[in-house]
Amino acid sequence: MRFRQPSGGRARSARSSAAGHLRSSALVSAAAVVALLVAGCGSAAPATRAPQPEAVGDELTVAAQAPASVWQVAWVSPSVQLTGIHVFGPENVWVAGSDGRIYAWDGTGWHVQRLDEDLGAMAAVSPRDVWVSSDDGIRHWNGSGWSLTSHDGAVTALAALDAHHVWATDQIGIRTWNGTTWVRQYVAAGADLTGIATADATHAWAVGSLPDGSGVIVAWDGSAWTVQATVPQPLSAVYAAGPASAWAIGPEGAVYTWDGSTWQQTADLHLPLTGIAGSGPGHVWAVSQSGQVLSLEGSTWTVVYRAPTTLSAISALDGSTVWAIGFDTIYSTVAPSSTPAQWNTAGL
Repeated sequence: MRFRQPSGGRARSARSSAAGHLRSSALVSAAAVVALLVAGCGSAAPATRAPQPEAVGDELTVAAQAPASVWQVAWVSPSVQLTGIHVFGPENVWVAGSDGRIYAWDGTGWHVQRLDEDLGAMAAVSPRDVWVSSDDGIRHWNGSGWSLTSHDGAVTALAALDAHHVWATDQIGIRTWNGTTWVRQYVAAGADLTGIATADATHAWAVGSLPDGSGVIVAWDGSAWTVQATVPQPLSAVYAAGPASAWAIGPEGAVYTWDGSTWQQTADLHLPLTGIAGSGPGHVWAVSQSGQVLSLEGSTWTVVYRAPTTLSAISALDGSTVWAIGFDTIYSTVAPSSTPAQWNTAGL
């Protein structure tokens, strides 16, 4: 399947070799808010790159000065790579760390639960049904204790809809949880899948990159995973708001949108995008390796906060309750800083 690209600009002649080579004109300082305007979409066209503006162009516009929203540092865990996050409510947030700990916010303080192994991706159905990848495999929390459900630790992303629809991407492809064990459901045939999201039992997407540096999107229809689109840029993460509303982002700044029938490139933000999440089609957020938090307002991406650290993942409860994680820092729109407390680790 082909994708559609924004109209009104010339294709770039060469792709940036890495996110670290993005032009400095695409970055914003903490004292400014930058609006990234999305160009209109034309009809289906051959695969080409969106235009690279020299300063202020079709997709990059400097907005007026604005407050830095209500974002603030919620917690700092020195020298710990934070790897996964899920927001259940304003007073119920879980964060996974490479130090083998789960950090939980209860509205009054941080509580630490130790698993004694490096943790990675996180997905959850409820506070009593949480999945997290680790060096040892995939662990599951049932409300009272953790159990090891898989002995293969090479997991890149997790997605959970309910107890019967849980997926994991790895170096081979996609596995699913059948209630007893993990079963291989899709072999990616050379693709490196790094992101996965689900809208319902018959609509889910996984994204990643191909050996030639291009991107791939595979879709679940309730019975099988199939390649739905290939794109010129690699992809890193995906968010699904519904069967006809999904977004995929890449480390070079590309944003692709699913409208129920076609994936189309709707923006090239020229930022090293790493994570995307939302609480529905009207509230979509993304983060970048260079520290930006971006909000999608209609067809316009706006930088609403600039963190002093890299950002790797984001989770949103609604339009005003949003959390993001960086290398060792948790950022939030709602939580004050607090002194951590120790979790009861009985039964682990």
